[in-house]
Amino acid sequence: CQAQLSLSPNQTASTLVNTLVATSGTSGVTVSNVQLNCDTSANGLFSGISNLGISNGIVLGSGSIQSDPLNFTYGLDGVALDVSSTALGTSGDNDLTTIISAPTYDACILEFDLQPVGNFVEFEYIFGSEEYPEYNCTAFNDVFAFLISGPGITGTDNMAIVPGSTIPVSINSINDGTGGCSTNQSLYVTNTGSTVTLDGFTTPLIATHTVTPGSTYHLKMALADVSDAIFNSYVVLKANSLKSGSTNPSGVSGLQADADLQVYPSIVNEELHFRQVNAQLLSIAVRDLQGKVFIQTQRNEKSFVLDTSSLPQGVYLVNTQNLSTGKRSSLRIVKQ
Repeated sequence: CQAQLSLSPNQTASTLVNTLVATSGTSGVTVSNVQLNCDTSANGLFSGISNLGISNGIVLGSGSIQSDPLNFTYGLDGVALDVSSTALGTSGDNDLTTIISAPTYDACILEFDLQPVGNFVEFEYIFGSEEYPEYNCTAFNDVFAFLISGPGITGTDNMAIVPGSTIPVSINSINDGTGGCSTNQSLYVTNTGSTVTLDGFTTPLIATHTVTPGSTYHLKMALADVSDAIFNSYVVLKANSLKSGSTNPSGVSGLQADADLQVYPSIVNEELHFRQVNAQLLSIAVRDLQGKVFIQTQRNEKSFVLDTSSLPQGVYLVNTQNLSTGKRSSLRIVKQ
C-alpha cells in the first residue's frame, strides 16, 4: 500500500534501449548493437508517482532494484528509512575503475551504437545512492559514467558531468554539503518521501554531447559500487529522452514542447528562446523544483527571448500556457 513505484526487473537490452529512445516527434537517433552486462535483478523498467522528478523510464543499479521486505531486501521502491544494500557478487568495470582509481564491484552496463541525424545527442537522468549522506567525501564514492566515443572524440568523453563543468557527477561532487567536498547542493535532493528508498539523489540532469550528423557513435552507460559491494546506487533514465537534432543557437540542444511551440536550449546560460508557429498570447513561468517562481511574464510575439542571466545555477521548470487555446506545456532546463 505504501509503494507507488512500479518496477519490472530483468529486462532485455533491447527493451531498455527502446524505452529510452524518443518515440514521438523527430527523435533523430538510430540504435544498434545493443548489449547488457548486468545482474538480472539490477536492471529494469519503472513507472509511477514519486519525488524523483521522472515518472517513467529505465533503472540501472549496483544492487537489486525491487524491494522484497519479507527477505529484508530493499531496492529503489521503499521509504527513506529502509536501507538499500545488496551485494550481488558480480564483477566491476575496468573503465569505471580507471575513472575512480579504486576497486569497483557489482557493475551494471548498458551499451549500444547510435547514429544521430543532428549535431547533438542528449537524454535526461537522475543519480541516487544509499551512500548519501553518511559517506560523502569518502572512498565509498560509487561511480557511474555515460561514455561516448566516435568521430571527433579522442578516446571517450563522459557525458555525466555537473552542468557547466567537466566534473563527473558522483556522491562527492553533488551532495548536501556535509563533509566539505560539494559546491553543488542545489542539484541535490534530501529524500524525505515515502516512495523511494535512497537517502539522497540528484535533481533531473541532462547529459548532452555534440556529434557529427550521420556518424556512428558508441554509448556506454555504466554504474558500480566502489571500494565495497554494499549500499546500492542507481541511475534512473527518463523514457523517450534519448534524442538528437540540430542545435539552435549554436552549441546548445533544443527541446520540442509540442507542434506549436519550441523552447530552447535545454542547458542555458544567458538566454532562453521561444518560437511559436503563430503569434499568440503566451503565459510563462520559470520555477525551481520547489515551486519558487523566478521569471513570470506574458508574451505574444512569434519569436522572443527571455533573459536568464540572473537565474542561479540549478534545474528549473518552464511552464507555459497558450491563453488562446488553453494548451499547456512543461519543460525542464538546466542553468549552468
